[in-house]
Amino acid sequence: MSTNSHSFHRRGFLTGLGAIAAAELLSGASAKLPHFAPKAKRVIQIFCPGGVSHLDTFDYKPELEKRSGQPMPGGDKDVTFQGANGNLMRSPWAFAPAGQSGKMITTKLPHLARHVDSMAFIHSMSSRSNTHGPACVAMNTGFVFEGFPSAGAWLSYALGTESENLPAYVAIPDVRGIPPSGPANWTSGFLPAEHQGVAFNAANPIRNLVRPDGVSPGICSLRGKSASTLPREKRTAGAHCQLRIGGPDAAFGAGGGGPG
Repeated sequence: MSTNSHSFHRRGFLTGLGAIAAAELLSGASAKLPHFAPKAKRVIQIFCPGGVSHLDTFDYKPELEKRSGQPMPGGDKDVTFQGANGNLMRSPWAFAPAGQSGKMITTKLPHLARHVDSMAFIHSMSSRSNTHGPACVAMNTGFVFEGFPSAGAWLSYALGTESENLPAYVAIPDVRGIPPSGPANWTSGFLPAEHQGVAFNAANPIRNLVRPDGVSPGICSLRGKSASTLPREKRTAGAHCQLRIGGPDAAFGAGGGGPG
């Protein structure tokens, strides 16, 4: 394209149109693209608060075997909400080496023991709290205090989403109840609110996806598009307000693709 003339060459004009289309796609009007090309396509985390103790399953501690029945060294003045600390206690079940790696696994899990060479165990983790709520939040966000993004929110922020009609991050709580601290375990924290987890399960599917009786599909379509017609000053509110404004569009799209 010549810079000294108002005339347009055909090739330059078509190239310009392609750039405009690409800019529109990257502007967020469609599915959010990731910051970098990801190696992972999806991540599944199974979090089991109140599950069986690691000390009874795969975290073998020879020193605990030696000191079982003795007071915890340096813990004589520690008091928790359960009261004063008792003596140390070894696992009541035996451990045995498994697989080619020789990983120590409880003899109570013989089927799991067959797969230890295909599993990764992290034994360097610790917690700043043994209270249920803060400990659960620390496991899912890295901090005992609420207000920080969960691991799923960070993944949504980094990997983006392939569909504007379905959430990139979902939380599926146990039908018997949510974990301690509830939604703080899948919060978006200080990240944009669109990265928070969408919670649903078999007992409580995604809310408000089914069109109410007496409401036509055309009305739903108009309502879903109404937020985009708001004046710009009303669309530049806080992150949570923007999520609310965009909610009808997302709900209308999810109505055809989400489990209702």
